Amino acid sequence: MKQHASNSQTPRVNILKKIKVDGAWKLMAAVLEPNGRLKDKVRIGGSIEVHSEGTYYLEWWEGPKRKREAIPDRARVPDLANRKALALAAARAGLDVRSDALNHGETVTQGIPLDLAIQHYLDDIKPPQREPKTYTAYKFALNAFLKGCAKSSIEHIARADLLQFIRGQYESGCCARTAYNRANIVVQFLKLSGVKGLLHKRDWPEYIDAIRKIYEPDELKTLFAACHEHERVRYLFFLLTGERDKEVRFTAWRDIDFRRGTIRVTAKPQLGFKPKNKEEREIPVPSALLGALKDYKNRQQGPNPYNLVFPTEAGRPDKNFESKLKNIARRAGLNCGTCASRHGNRCSEGPYCSNWFLHKFRHTFATVNLEGNVCSIRKLQEWLGHKDLASTMVYLKYVRGKDVQERLDNSELAGFAIPQALKQSSHEIDRLSPT
Repeated sequence: MKQHASNSQTPRVNILKKIKVDGAWKLMAAVLEPNGRLKDKVRIGGSIEVHSEGTYYLEWWEGPKRKREAIPDRARVPDLANRKALALAAARAGLDVRSDALNHGETVTQGIPLDLAIQHYLDDIKPPQREPKTYTAYKFALNAFLKGCAKSSIEHIARADLLQFIRGQYESGCCARTAYNRANIVVQFLKLSGVKGLLHKRDWPEYIDAIRKIYEPDELKTLFAACHEHERVRYLFFLLTGERDKEVRFTAWRDIDFRRGTIRVTAKPQLGFKPKNKEEREIPVPSALLGALKDYKNRQQGPNPYNLVFPTEAGRPDKNFESKLKNIARRAGLNCGTCASRHGNRCSEGPYCSNWFLHKFRHTFATVNLEGNVCSIRKLQEWLGHKDLASTMVYLKYVRGKDVQERLDNSELAGFAIPQALKQSSHEIDRLSPT
């Protein structure tokens, strides 16, 4: 497939809205929602305001000339802005692409090479727009699609090309969940490029939604008994806050409010950290954790320029919390002894047990708090920092009230499991059965 050189300066198409400010109509920068939609928000100075009046415009440059075009339909503005940027990128690469008639709904992706469209999309989502890990996953999936696709132009992509891509993921050894995620990345990219509705519902890979594993009390007791004091405080923090690995990594002492008994997840621009979903939050924690943190702070030594709670010896954010956890699990004799990592490391031979991972603390935090009626599902959503309730609702499937076992044991059906009851039941069946 022919590759086209991409310009380091991706063509930019601005989305503006003409609104009334102090009695005069002015063009202001529109603000996109995290999902890429518009909800009549505009930026005025350093603040964001909602203005339902007015008309949206696209603004771009062709050489030294600035051009603008009104778009009456708000819902189509982000899509048309992306298509216009693609058309400009193609024109910059010396390709003949139509870029007129935006208001009439004609495609502006006609004739745009697939590789150019992918490069434009990746330029748009480069960090810090997206997390480095997310960007890497998108880049890998889209480059894999580009490599395996026989079509050279965006407009020629068809359902068969996506099905071939999905089959290729399976053939390369991917599980159904990975194939689904990568197909979803490609579909999102195509949708923003004006290519929609190719896959049918039955085309998507079907994967098993695994049960969220939690740590049992006996496991935790054994783990914490094997911890040195600084390790114990670290993993208690994971367990009692439900924070993600990266959130704990960038927690600073100023995030801990000992008076109110809360711990905050806040942005750290100087370290390049921002909370997931771009929302800061506050989590109430037990007094016992606060006491352990106070003692730990008094003993903390070494350089700590960012005032982090759990820095490395050099005072930097620590990226090795999970490997350290696995080492403790092995030291405590908690390795299952049967599993192996995808790299071939066996937990019978070293600290590689797949039963011990950081996110399992988060699962445990959510499940136990729901089972103990510590909080409502809505409040748990806030504590976990989930953008939508559906992400939190998944934990309800595994929650069991404390009196469920007692009710099960005393149920009429449970009586059949008692040996004497089974014997009597068998005699009754024999007596009533016809000869």
